[in-house]
Amino acid sequence: MNIEVHFPLFSKVIHIFNKYFSFRLWLFIAFYLIINNGFFWLSHALIHSQRYVVVLEYVWIIPLLCLRKNWSILLFTISYVCIYIFDILYWIKQFYRYENLSEFIGLLYFLPQAPKLYWIILGLIFGYLILSLFLIFKYLVRFATTQMILPLSILYLLFVFCFYDYRGTNLSDRYKTTGWWGSYYETIQNYKYNMQIFWLRKVNPEFYDWPHGGVLQKQINLQHPPKKILFILNESWGTFVPEHGAINSSVKAPLLNLPNVKLIAQGENPALHSTIMGELRELCDLKAKSSNFKLGPFDKFKKCVPVRLQKQGYDIQAFHGSSSKMYNRKEWYPYMGLQDAHFYPHFSNIKLCYSFPGACDYNIVHDVSAANKSAQGKSFIYWLTLNTHHPYSVLDMLGANTYDCHQPLFNGRQEACRNLNLQHQFFQVLADEIKRGGFKHTDIVVVGDHSPPIVFDEFKDSFKPDSVPFIHIRVN
Repeated sequence: MNIEVHFPLFSKVIHIFNKYFSFRLWLFIAFYLIINNGFFWLSHALIHSQRYVVVLEYVWIIPLLCLRKNWSILLFTISYVCIYIFDILYWIKQFYRYENLSEFIGLLYFLPQAPKLYWIILGLIFGYLILSLFLIFKYLVRFATTQMILPLSILYLLFVFCFYDYRGTNLSDRYKTTGWWGSYYETIQNYKYNMQIFWLRKVNPEFYDWPHGGVLQKQINLQHPPKKILFILNESWGTFVPEHGAINSSVKAPLLNLPNVKLIAQGENPALHSTIMGELRELCDLKAKSSNFKLGPFDKFKKCVPVRLQKQGYDIQAFHGSSSKMYNRKEWYPYMGLQDAHFYPHFSNIKLCYSFPGACDYNIVHDVSAANKSAQGKSFIYWLTLNTHHPYSVLDMLGANTYDCHQPLFNGRQEACRNLNLQHQFFQVLADEIKRGGFKHTDIVVVGDHSPPIVFDEFKDSFKPDSVPFIHIRVN
């Protein structure tokens, strides 16, 4: 039976469909989506990251490619690069929570001091950008024609009205993008998301009172403070969730097993997402919109603990294994009362550790101990640790692991296990120094700066996201 004779309308529809919705078009769409989403699909498979399966901004610029004019190709390239960069910025936020673009750009200045792993990730990110553009212009552009613009538009409208997935518009849950497909333009309209991410201007930090109070001011009575205080802001010390009791207790057990140590208090406290915000929280009971503290104003720093203790005649010192240029600490530490601050390389032993380049905490502890011993009168020492920083390198381990990372509890939680081993090692190092008499008659308060970031683990929920543990002891 001749279909064209008996069903002419149906035949015309088939002809139009084959003409405009050809196999060539479907092949073009498939390869284009694979190219611009491939890096993120592979990341999801390898490190279980979250992102839209398909980002619609890449689809919107296809007509520029189909025009195949010099100006349209140039405009497509610029648009593609911008979309990719924004895509990466959103993707990174699930691992490192920054507040705005100027803050993120500020972090890039410290790449020379960053762990090698971060350099590798950055290389892969920009390497894939170059590779994807090469594949598009070398192979895919030959499939593109101006005739594709109309059917692509029709397909997109059908998709929007019939199949659109709106779940991804809400990024309030740990900044994760959910849903099969979605638009970042739509996402930034959601007021639960921080609207400042794309603001390039310098953001004034605007210091506010931290409503929950920092651990330091809760534990130390500033009206009648002890003669000697050692305050330690412990990098990436978090509360392990899958097994609350034994592991969390055993991490800090080296301190509590000492006969000359009295436990004053221990528990948890709300915390924000970065070390610099942890410093502001603990030393000053403040929070800020931006970490660009060098802009000031510093009038609220007058109520910071070191400033108040300095007025009471305390000798104030600070120790940190990284450079004073990191987060511009050399600019704003003095306003907090930390004029006498020791940074890398001004230590007795400047051996570099691996998790984050800087002096090793297990060496710095001797300098901190010596400063505490030599203090003739009232003394406050602030120590910001470093070596428990992500990626929690096994190369920083001094001996055998306390926790066996091969046990079933740590399946899919290898980063978390390494973090716990490094944390236990830190408390053991501190306990060993106490045994040597370095902190006699001293109140020691240790608190986490923020929850440990998890990047490569299958399970990202190993630690409570918005609180940190603390311990307050007194050494006799």
